[in-house]
Order: sequence, then structure tokens, then C-alpha cells
Amino acid sequence: MYRLAPCLVLVAACVAGEESSREDLAGDHSDDTGPRTCATGTTLRGIDVSYYQGVIDWSAVKGDGVDFAFIRVSDGATFADPKFASNWTASQDAGVVRGAYQFFRPAQDIDEQAQLMITSLTAFTPGDLPPVLDVEATGDLAPETIAARATDWVDKVHRATGTSPIIYTGKYFWRDEVGSPSSFSPNPLWIAQYTRLCPALPAPWTTWHFWQNTDKGSVAGISGDVDGDQFNGSIDELRALAGGG
Repeated sequence: MYRLAPCLVLVAACVAGEESSREDLAGDHSDDTGPRTCATGTTLRGIDVSYYQGVIDWSAVKGDGVDFAFIRVSDGATFADPKFASNWTASQDAGVVRGAYQFFRPAQDIDEQAQLMITSLTAFTPGDLPPVLDVEATGDLAPETIAARATDWVDKVHRATGTSPIIYTGKYFWRDEVGSPSSFSPNPLWIAQYTRLCPALPAPWTTWHFWQNTDKGSVAGISGDVDGDQFNGSIDELRALAGGG
């Protein structure tokens, strides 16, 4: 979900840095012989975006069959995504079910990160997907520390929004760098895994709500590659997750 742009062009993004490659997080693990979890039936098409996608024609996105989109609020506490507000409004206007995600920096101030998400969602209404905590960086912290700080963020955002946040992560990152804490089982899972097969899930989850299956998707209204996602369910189920809007 995180792309590192050239430092001469995007200084703020380079200051934020990138701790693990997307291949490490979500690369094709087709040689993994563990159990795989396929969709239970209908799936819906979605995308996730940040300012790296530039100006998006959301009407064209919707017309290309995209039902939902996750939009980046920030990279940690120090870099607010400059396209969040415009994408947040325009996606809804186009009829795309919207959700917000934050790239989690566990070594940065948790209160500031949670508050940035909460403040950004002043227009959070029934019909919006639960906020997402994007867990794919360690900050050189121990797994138990990352898990505790992620729990703190989830609790704060849950209290403020009244909805249980979604966790975005990769199977091996969650297992090796976060320790697969069972306390997150009530949170919907958005699994990152680029595979020709169905995704393999980390404990404690036994099913997935969302699956990011590529970082090289192509969608009308967006120039260049975009992350592609699936929702495990129907449009009615998606709307139910989004508070019935």
C-alpha cells in the first residue's frame, strides 16, 4: 500500500521512508502449502488510493465497475495525505462506497495518529466503511510493543467512531512482526497477498472481508497502476459493514 517516490520530487514521503517492501508483505506465496481461504460467494471490486494516484476521475472509476475504495488519511502522525479530503468527497459523490486508512507508524505517537484519523473523519457517516489501520511497519519495535500500540489505536478510534476498525496486513508480517495476537479476532481483516490462489490468512482470522490482490491494477479514471481489492460478499453485505448506508 506504500509506494516510495523519488526523493527529489516527494521529500515528505522519503522522510517517512519505507521499512518493508511490498513483495515481503504481499508477494506471491504460491509455494505456501498452508490452508487457503476463498471467497464464500459473490465478490466486489475495489481499489485503495493515496496522493500517488494524482487527480482521480471518480465518475470514471465508478463507471469501470469499482464499488468501493479505501483512501489514505496519512502516513503516521507527520504526513497528512494532501489528496484525502478531495478523494473522500469525490468518491462518495460518484457513488463509490468509501473508507479511510492510515499507514501505521508504531514508533510515532499513537494518540496523534489516532486523533489524525478521527479528525479527518468529521464527515464519517452511515454508509462509510470502518477506518483501517495499515499494519506493515515495525519502527524497530518488538512484536508485543507493536501489538500493544496497535491495540491502543484501535481502542481510541473505536470509541470515537462507534465502529470496529479494519486491520490491513500481510500473513507473514502479522505472524513474525506482530506476534499474531488473538485480541484482534473481532476486527475485520483486509489481507494483502498477491497470489494466483486464494489468500492464506494469519491467525487469529479464519476469514477475510477484503483482499488486496495486486498493486498493478488498471482502472478508468486513474493514470498508472493502482492497488486492486476484492470484498468478500455482496453489495448489500458491503453496505451492512458500512453501517447500513
